[in-house]
Amino acid sequence: MLKKVHVGAVVALLAFAGGASAQQQVDVSAINEPAISPERAHMLEIIKQVESNPKRMADAITAGADRSLLCSNCHGKDGNSIQPGVPNLASQNPTYLLQQIDRFATGKRKNFVMNALAASFTMDDKINLAIYFSSQKLRAEKYDSVRAAHGKRIFESVCYLCHGLDGKGGAEKGFARIAGQRPSYVVLNLTRFRAVARHDVPSDDVVRQSPRMEQVTQNLSDQDIEDLANYVASLQ
Repeated sequence: MLKKVHVGAVVALLAFAGGASAQQQVDVSAINEPAISPERAHMLEIIKQVESNPKRMADAITAGADRSLLCSNCHGKDGNSIQPGVPNLASQNPTYLLQQIDRFATGKRKNFVMNALAASFTMDDKINLAIYFSSQKLRAEKYDSVRAAHGKRIFESVCYLCHGLDGKGGAEKGFARIAGQRPSYVVLNLTRFRAVARHDVPSDDVVRQSPRMEQVTQNLSDQDIEDLANYVASLQ
């Protein structure tokens, strides 16, 4: 059975954004602790099987490195992004990576380049890429310490429920690691989720959806989003 957000989260949320009420920012009373979807549970099991076999892991890293040639044009050879608005993949949770690559392949998540590229991958390719990028070292991102301090209060009010207090998502649950992520990418995605929640974007232009993220972002201001992005970047 899902549990409601505890009182501490509500108190923390009341503290940020210049005293604005919790209900004006994020309706924490309506947000439950995250459940693992059947889709993610399946991906978790696949990754678990690979990680339990040292030879399979080593082979996956080697094969993933070879298959990542085209990926490197945007994400960097080692998964540290070299393009604005493109996420770091280094040290990302492999289950999350596998799930997102698969969503691009099936069209559940939209991006012209990624849809075309992922559609050419076999399941082994997807697994190998997820394992390879997750094994790479994430380089530190630049951030604004003042903004990060404001973002910390928001993050610890609700974001931690899925992403963890350390921002690493938790390998056992397969949620996204956002610790050390590029601020520009975090701003881009939070803004997109907010636009969907507010119905500010035509349905045909929606590139990804997440009822949970839409619920969390719908009342965040641009400043809140910038603060959150800087705090996330400060986590290592």
